[in-house]
Amino acid sequence: MSDRSSSPPRRSREPKASLPADDGRESIPLLLARPAHEPPPSSQDPAALLAGSRRPKTTPPQAPPPLAGIDWTDNPGAVTLRLGKIGFLVGALLLMLSIFADVVASDLPIACKVHGTVFVLPNVTRPHQLETMDRRVLAAEADWTIRPIVAHGPLLAPGDERVPLLAPTSAHPLGTDREGRDVFARVVHGTRSYLVFALAAVFASLALGVFLGAIAGLFGGAADALVGRIVESVSAFPPLVLVLGIQAAVPEPTLLTLFLAIALTRWPEIARLVRGEVMLASTRDYVLAARALGASPLRVLWRHIMPNVRAPLVVAGSVGVSTVVLTEASLDFLRVGAPAGAASWGETMSQFRDAPSAWWLLAFPGVLLVVTIVAYNLMGEALRNALDPRSR
Repeated sequence: MSDRSSSPPRRSREPKASLPADDGRESIPLLLARPAHEPPPSSQDPAALLAGSRRPKTTPPQAPPPLAGIDWTDNPGAVTLRLGKIGFLVGALLLMLSIFADVVASDLPIACKVHGTVFVLPNVTRPHQLETMDRRVLAAEADWTIRPIVAHGPLLAPGDERVPLLAPTSAHPLGTDREGRDVFARVVHGTRSYLVFALAAVFASLALGVFLGAIAGLFGGAADALVGRIVESVSAFPPLVLVLGIQAAVPEPTLLTLFLAIALTRWPEIARLVRGEVMLASTRDYVLAARALGASPLRVLWRHIMPNVRAPLVVAGSVGVSTVVLTEASLDFLRVGAPAGAASWGETMSQFRDAPSAWWLLAFPGVLLVVTIVAYNLMGEALRNALDPRSR
């Protein structure tokens, strides 16, 4: 057999299609080529409809909310700290106002020279040489005077013109009350009486509450049961009702009786707080070690337990100031608190009931009362976050 028979048959040669001439445009592969406008899938082709339904839908980008960049939840302690700084600033301003109340509003000058004698702060010392002089005589006989911001005191001075329920003017920036007294002077001097009274009442309640709470938590047993029953008995009555009852039971209510009544109503919560902290600290290893070494109960309480109670007491004291101020203002509004004639925010606001048209009697003392309460509450919250390690 010849080799020609075993060779594979030759394929017929077909003419190759001529490629189009290069026109200068870049060629695009076939798999990447897409039509300019893809036709919609036919309604008769279910596969095309299924593929179209699975195609992800793109939504146009939306602008972020205007407050999206502000973090409101991740660091609430920073917000509390800022508000606490504002509270500290307002509290310091109120304290300065109470200290220099006689410089801000007084019927006598800050300093003056009368008949060759120089008087410094006569509105505080009240020298007898100036007691008989009214405003006009003092202005005529004085060589020079340094007057306060408002030349009116909380009470009517000799020579003052009695103009009741006068609207705010340049002479009386906050108007006058029903007795003709300057409201600005009464509000300023009321700041002193309220803050001094509140601080003294808080210190008294802290002392009594710490003493009884420490005894109950340290010794336990019968002492704890006795203190607990007393705390429950006092806490059963609302503080305002209890103070009203004490004031009604006293034959002659005075500012001292009011001070004692408010202090007696504030100590149970302090005692409950100190008792819990003392009982918690008594189980610590260092307290048990101090007892094993022979330390006395008072030494253990003072050296090892009280440092742990100091921070909660500071917070309770700052919050207690606002509570005492609100309680005293409520009693003065009911006219059973401060003695008659004393500068008081609550007593000034109570005159609004008899003169509803005198809006300044309610507005200015009320605003100052709200500012004081909010400021000391903010201070308490900031101190709680700063002194409590669990809140960090």
